[in-house]
Amino acid sequence: MKIAFRKIANAPKDIALEIDGVSLQGQLERVDSQIVCLKGKILGDIELICDNSGEEYIHHLDTPLVLYIADGIWDSQSQSRKLDSFEVIEFFDGFIDLHYILESEIESIRSDYHTKDSKE
Repeated sequence: MKIAFRKIANAPKDIALEIDGVSLQGQLERVDSQIVCLKGKILGDIELICDNSGEEYIHHLDTPLVLYIADGIWDSQSQSRKLDSFEVIEFFDGFIDLHYILESEIESIRSDYHTKDSKE
């Protein structure tokens, strides 16, 4: 699902997207002419591999997410709003690709360290 940057106003816009049983629900809101803020949650069940035992298991996700999305290159040094560069995703075609964002977050969760018996 792609949304044009120009269609995001100062009023929050609700979004919802699901990939393989994991959903992203939240809102997009314009922060300034170049930045949009995505506030939401990642919900659902994901299959992970325990890093201790190697066993597969199902983990329930209810993870808050706050990301800033830049329309073009984000130069944190020249911006009045100071954001951690890890919180900013850059898109270069004038569109926000929510499918890409959710896929990236799922892969980031999968690549983290997981143990079957711990409360993450």
